[in-house]
Amino acid sequence: MVKIEIEGMQELIDKVNKLGAKGDEIKKNALDKAGKLVKETMEKKAPRSKENKKHMADNIKVSDIERSNGIDFVKIGPDKGDVSEFYYSKFTEWGTSKIPAQHWASKSVKENQRGINQIIKEELERGLRELD
Repeated sequence: MVKIEIEGMQELIDKVNKLGAKGDEIKKNALDKAGKLVKETMEKKAPRSKENKKHMADNIKVSDIERSNGIDFVKIGPDKGDVSEFYYSKFTEWGTSKIPAQHWASKSVKENQRGINQIIKEELERGLRELD
């Protein structure tokens, strides 16, 4: 999975983190909106078979907020440990000894980096304004 993290706007993040549960709600909204942007791009870029069946592009998930080393993030797209019916999405992303990697998920994040940062900044600022 690809991660979208809240970082690089330390002053805003510090203010939001001091709000406790309300701050968590603000961060959730920011990461959900940024995750939706990336998910939509992944859905367009994900390989599709020509067969009439369910496609991994229609089953891209955005995780709940997770935290590691004090950084909040969401995961989007294929996971190396996936054993669902869409497990093959990891092979198209990272490749195998016989299939070249397509990196459609990671390209989706890179392509949207400016939009991700803008969404997160705007949502954090909006959440703080609503508390005033």
